[in-house]
Amino acid sequence: MQQITGPSVDKLPKVGYWVSKEEKKENFYKTESHIHKQGALSGVKAGAHKLTNNILTYFPKGFAGSKNSDFYEFLSLGMIPYIAGSATLIALYGLTRGKMNAMDASGAGKAFKNAAAGVLLYGVGKYLSPKLAHKGIKHSTGVDLDMLYINKVNELPENGQEQGLVRTQYPGVFSSVDFYRKDLLEKDSELNHGDIYAYNDKIAKKAGFKEKLNAPNQTMGNKIRELKARTTALENISKYIAAACGVALGAQKAFGDMHFHSIKEKGASAILGNAKTILHSLKEAAIQLWKGTNKNIFTKHAGKAMIIATVASTLATWLIPSKNFKTNPDTMKARVDESREFEVC
Repeated sequence: MQQITGPSVDKLPKVGYWVSKEEKKENFYKTESHIHKQGALSGVKAGAHKLTNNILTYFPKGFAGSKNSDFYEFLSLGMIPYIAGSATLIALYGLTRGKMNAMDASGAGKAFKNAAAGVLLYGVGKYLSPKLAHKGIKHSTGVDLDMLYINKVNELPENGQEQGLVRTQYPGVFSSVDFYRKDLLEKDSELNHGDIYAYNDKIAKKAGFKEKLNAPNQTMGNKIRELKARTTALENISKYIAAACGVALGAQKAFGDMHFHSIKEKGASAILGNAKTILHSLKEAAIQLWKGTNKNIFTKHAGKAMIIATVASTLATWLIPSKNFKTNPDTMKARVDESREFEVC
């Protein structure tokens, strides 16, 4: 009997019922929501995307009562009042200087610089404190609470459109405690590691499980929810402590006394010079805040207390959730003897 042979798997055409793994991944990433490739500038890219769409898309849609406005867009618009309010507060100190005498204008100029520094450092402190804590948590547990995914949104047709638009959003994978996007994590594990539980197995090792779990998605799903809940509770306190510290830094004499180089006179070199001036002023302001003033016991030690509280709360936001994420398989509660008909709890 003659043996019938066909083409090797490597030479099968990419048409018909057979689709290569690479083509399957490419089609999936083009059309479906998926984990965003994380990089150093992932957050910056997502932030720029949100800010641009807030102004050009989300606000006009919401104001017009669009049926396609969703909760993601509503939350994203939260940065608009902050930006508008910050700009207004700074402008209040800057716009009136032209109508003042030299001495008053000098005082208003210092107040303007302090207000600008305070507003900016408020935002930096509120943003940076949880980000630093999240970096520590990722190192300790393997869970990246800042992980983003690309969400493909199919909108309903409106305004005479024959077909709704497909918009791109950048939500957080772990934005929700109860409903984090474990489906996308499993799909990403399947496409890139050939095992839907690859991600859960990885963080299970970080948690202290020495052997593979039978149902890692269930065990680690509960641990992820606990981690997210603890972190959110702590960072809701720590980020405002850091923001208050930022305002206190901005109020220091070092920022009021800043003198910037004129870009008109010195050109591009003024930009570098001004950057050095800001960094030097930030260093001096931190020293001034730490030293305080001798007016009374409060002004003497309030700055120290704020700096210490900022560092301590940020560390707590990292260490407490990370410690509770860990498990000890040798403890009585975690030990299960599968050879017996009962277990000790």
